[in-house]
Amino acid sequence: MTSFSSRAYNGSADLQLQIEFARHATGACWPRSTYMKAGDVVWALYETKPGDANVRLWFAGSVIAAYALFEPPLHVDFDIRPGLELDDRIANEVMDWAEERRRNLGRIGMEAIPKAYAMLGENTISTKALDSDQQRISFLKQTGYARTDRFSMFYSRSLADAPIAQPELPAGLRLRHATDDDLGARVEVHRDAWSVWGPSKITIENYRRLRAAPQYDPELDVVLEDAGGRFLSYCIGWADTTNGIGHFEPLGCRHDSTGRGYARAVTLEGMRRMQMRGLHTALVATESVNQRARVLYPSCGFVEVDRAHFYVRQLG
Repeated sequence: MTSFSSRAYNGSADLQLQIEFARHATGACWPRSTYMKAGDVVWALYETKPGDANVRLWFAGSVIAAYALFEPPLHVDFDIRPGLELDDRIANEVMDWAEERRRNLGRIGMEAIPKAYAMLGENTISTKALDSDQQRISFLKQTGYARTDRFSMFYSRSLADAPIAQPELPAGLRLRHATDDDLGARVEVHRDAWSVWGPSKITIENYRRLRAAPQYDPELDVVLEDAGGRFLSYCIGWADTTNGIGHFEPLGCRHDSTGRGYARAVTLEGMRRMQMRGLHTALVATESVNQRARVLYPSCGFVEVDRAHFYVRQLG
């Protein structure tokens, strides 16, 4: 029987181990969807400090066997390394830890719950299971979790079929990548794009740190700029050259500029740049509540390949 140990996240060395975990999971499960790609890991953890109580890692020897990321006040993302059988000991440890983190917050009012999670209820904990992941679904049901109507959608597009041309743009607009001289403008377009979901935590200082993070490629940080130098939309692409895939996280458009093809332009340009790097597939995901994204990605040639429903448990 495999033995496991666990501890809190310990900084940059653990980030590299998490990236390796994500690459391994992507390759081992391909073409089935996985929970976090390498770019997701960096986006989620690049600012995480050593000892953060909301991130826990489980080890089998020197490799990560499982991880859990608790997002206060009520959601946890986790995964178990492919190639390990879904050992009930480690799965139960993960969820016991997450439920304890949730209980430590006590009862919270609906006003404290982000809009994205409001439908899940104030005295609950939530997690996700891919519809294709029958092992996890079975485990969650056995431990008292019930599926909700909310889900994430996973999309894929081949980059190997034909060259992707540069998008055609209205006069006065241009596509380029963000540079160190663009920190303020780049943060502003991100904050504007996501303001509909609540205040963004992105600042000039933490965006500067993102640009120094592992796996970040400045030429895949694409922006659409108008003649006055105002950024209208953007995307960050991540290249997993080990597996030959590209991944978008995040992507957005100014609230007053939606419906004009600006988000589509940066998406196509990002895929064109991924294709030039020899990647064979582009991936992206969104939430079921994001209706604009659900229209955007199919318009760029993406096909839905999986869903991850939210599962919720009432806490006593």
